[in-house]
Amino acid sequence: MPLDVPTSPGGLLWALPICLIIASVYKAIKLEAFRWPLFVREVLLLFATIIGFLILVALALLTIAKLAHQV
Repeated sequence: MPLDVPTSPGGLLWALPICLIIASVYKAIKLEAFRWPLFVREVLLLFATIIGFLILVALALLTIAKLAHQV
């Protein structure tokens, strides 16, 4: 049964574990030589990049929505 995720700002916190899982699986597939320190560093870097771009997109959409509301 699917989990009921609220549509509140707090509900967006569910994106964090999903992004971490995506980053770990992607790096586990892409790394040629698996070493724990390298893997952890690469996963954290990709995780931060994904979250950073999600924040940038959210800010851009918020700006567009505010500009459209003023018109």
